[in-house]
Amino acid sequence: MDCTRRDFLRNAGAAALGLGFGVSVFPGIYQYAQAQSKTPKHDLYMKGTIDFKGFIAKEVTPNDEFYITAYSSTVPEINPDKFRLRIEGLVDNPFALSLKELQSMQDKQEYVTLECIGNPVGGNAISNAFWKGVTLKKVLEKANPKPGIVKAAFFAAEGYSDSIPYELALSEEVFLAFSMNGEPLPPKHGYPLRAIVPGIFGMKNVKWLSKIELVNYDFKGYWEKEGWSDEAVIPLMSEILMPMDGKRISYGHYVIGGIAFGGRHGVSRVQVAIDGEDWQETELKTPLSKWAWRLWRYDWTPGREGDFSIRVRAYDRSGEVQESASLLGRLLSRTYPDGARGIESIEVTVKK
Repeated sequence: MDCTRRDFLRNAGAAALGLGFGVSVFPGIYQYAQAQSKTPKHDLYMKGTIDFKGFIAKEVTPNDEFYITAYSSTVPEINPDKFRLRIEGLVDNPFALSLKELQSMQDKQEYVTLECIGNPVGGNAISNAFWKGVTLKKVLEKANPKPGIVKAAFFAAEGYSDSIPYELALSEEVFLAFSMNGEPLPPKHGYPLRAIVPGIFGMKNVKWLSKIELVNYDFKGYWEKEGWSDEAVIPLMSEILMPMDGKRISYGHYVIGGIAFGGRHGVSRVQVAIDGEDWQETELKTPLSKWAWRLWRYDWTPGREGDFSIRVRAYDRSGEVQESASLLGRLLSRTYPDGARGIESIEVTVKK
């Protein structure tokens, strides 16, 4: 069996691209789809699998299939009874919270899609989950922050650090999660506590949180010191999940499907173009939240046998269209320094 581009990316990982980021090692978000006469009923909260008019996909990524980004190979072993989150820096009341205290403060549950900044166009390092936690603002207010704060710096138990602007930290959007898809955070995903910063690349969603420090300077984390984006806003993206690149499909009706994600700006439209013809509108499923990806589908009946190219692009809620890659970006699948830009294109063969 031939190795597709997506298989290559999954197996090679970001290390092969010289990025040092980990990527998903599971198929994760897609399953082979075929039209069914009756839409099956699935429990999204537990399984995440739906049938969107013939496009069967995991709208919620199971915990064991969620992509993994690694600063190092170390997964800290943290005793939940001894765990404390420290709030320090420019505050009048530095303090620490136990896991039980954080859980008692829960005020947030949200579907949020996370993506690695090293994810190339068409890559697998993007997943969606249902998170529960407490808003960061609620925690920080207990410390009585002082004037002049610029950044909220996150420190992880294994030595990693990163930061977000203080203004963003005080929004109702950012929260500290202790639950993932109805279960305690798995060890590889930050148990017992991680940051969730919707619409911002995964490196800012720090795992294994042990300390938050409020500072009056532009704190740079590990990847920012390496030249990667500090703002790290996820750009508009879209992917084709069905069919896979290089797939042979039977002549006749076929459902093309995939995902689109607009980061902090949402997705309003998705279009496909086949063999260089005009862009055609797809059908969109309502997203699980404003911070979650959208599933899209397109009914296709090829008029001939042979080879076809399929492209996809998205529009955000303001009407901006997804960027095409520069020549350099197309040649290198470049993601440095602020994430991949480009239109995914795949090749398929239709046979009777």
